[in-house]
Amino acid sequence: MKKRLFLLLAGLLVIFIVFSGCLQQLPNNNDGDENSGGTNLGFDGIIASKLDYLFNETSDATVTGVLVYKYIGSTYGYGIIADATAGLYIKDISSANLNVGDKVTVRGALYKDTYHGNLRMKNVTVVSTATEVMPEPVVLNVGLKNGWLFNDAGETTDATSLALWNYRFVTAKGTLTSLDNDGKKFELEYPVESGSATVTVYTYTAIATCTDKPATITGYLAAYYGEWRLYPRDLDDIEF
Repeated sequence: MKKRLFLLLAGLLVIFIVFSGCLQQLPNNNDGDENSGGTNLGFDGIIASKLDYLFNETSDATVTGVLVYKYIGSTYGYGIIADATAGLYIKDISSANLNVGDKVTVRGALYKDTYHGNLRMKNVTVVSTATEVMPEPVVLNVGLKNGWLFNDAGETTDATSLALWNYRFVTAKGTLTSLDNDGKKFELEYPVESGSATVTVYTYTAIATCTDKPATITGYLAAYYGEWRLYPRDLDDIEF
């Protein structure tokens, strides 16, 4: 009897140890991953729709976010929306009468912009709008790898990082150095856990050229011909 009881207890102990080990290997969805800078990815919000497209090819999506930037030109218009999880480019919104700061719910089709390397939404229909407080930008504290962006064949080396950072509303503090003589293209060196990283900054309005000048840049991240860029929305997003 004692032998049977011992074997039963030993078996239960083995099962407990194995089960505990499996639990420790499960990803913690509340703490983010090594590329998230501590951000909660969760399973909802803009990030969920982007990942559903990248892993399941589900292109039809309905997402909600705050319009942090818009451009309306003579032939087309687009906007950047953001929530706590990610950001997204929404195409062809010229007639939507949206304003920066609006909380918008839009429906459309996600697609790969293989020309530059982005993930975007087209055929956009505005479902609803509301007034909302502008979200705080996320601190950019990881090195951005160009391999995350789509190549000509629509492939990426890291779909999760692409979904997380492409069109994300961010801020970064570092040193700014001019890459041209026009005052529009710069390199920002900023700190990351392993040391420092760089990203190209492009401003639509020229500022004074500089070298290693301390600066804080806020804006959205996007791909341009397969290279990451940080775009300030206006001059207020550039602080020296």
